Amino acid sequence: MSGSSIPVNWDPMIIGFIAGFISRVLYLKPGRSHTPGYPSGFIIQIAMAIIAAMIGSSVIVSLIGKQFTAATFLTLAATQFFNVRTNERMTLEQEEGLILVGRGAGYIEGIALTYEARNFLGMLVALATSIVAEWTLWAGIVAGIVLIALGEVFMSGPRIGEWIDVEPAELSFQKGSLLYAGPVMMMEVGLPDSRQRILKDGLGVVLKPRDMRGEAVLWNVAQRQAIAHQAAAAVGVQKDVGYPEQTPLCRMAMPQGTGQAALAIIPVEHNIDALIKAIKQTPVLESGKWSNMRNTKNRKEVREFHG
Repeated sequence: MSGSSIPVNWDPMIIGFIAGFISRVLYLKPGRSHTPGYPSGFIIQIAMAIIAAMIGSSVIVSLIGKQFTAATFLTLAATQFFNVRTNERMTLEQEEGLILVGRGAGYIEGIALTYEARNFLGMLVALATSIVAEWTLWAGIVAGIVLIALGEVFMSGPRIGEWIDVEPAELSFQKGSLLYAGPVMMMEVGLPDSRQRILKDGLGVVLKPRDMRGEAVLWNVAQRQAIAHQAAAAVGVQKDVGYPEQTPLCRMAMPQGTGQAALAIIPVEHNIDALIKAIKQTPVLESGKWSNMRNTKNRKEVREFHG
């Protein structure tokens, strides 16, 4: 009897496909990557969700049906998703020059990595669900729901607010032209009109790490660029090309070495609560998540500075 004559139970594949499709489609909501933003983007995402779910849910059915050639082909098709990360990175890099406050290379890499991982997550959810459903249909349905929830938790990742407190800070000028946000010196602003505008319309916040891990995150330059981008995306920014003093800036407290950082921005929407919320929701980038970099000053000196 040939392998093609073996009866095939399609229910596990259907349940697995639905679970994998839902897991992938959940990333369609605009958020971290701010994509998709147009109907064409949604169509591409839905097509990829269908392909990923189909591959994952078809493997177990192919193996049970002894269609080993089909299973091998599905595995080869899955390898093509590695190119998704490269394509997404190239697209975001091309957009970077058109954004007033760029995401930065670290943030772009994180978005591309998440974009790629979503496809593999959809395949794994579909595969695992179809395996369980092959044993018992209702167990497969429950497994699909659980795996979708676990996938969302796994893909959410840590946020800045988990390790760092964000507090409002007063913007002021010292020594004539040095802009300060709370205790943190930001930059020198030479034009009197620019200084008046910053004092009138600007907002400032101080980022205070709760522990060494939070401090290490702030020392990452890519992370601070991501924070500035999220701040500008949340409240807007009164900036145009060629005006560096209008650029949102997130800097560490130097030379004090307290481990704190501050951000100054001239927003379109003067809403300090929205600004703080956006900063707390900034994802912690892979490039800084496991960094051990922190200030070298004695912790006793830092405590004395705070007190």
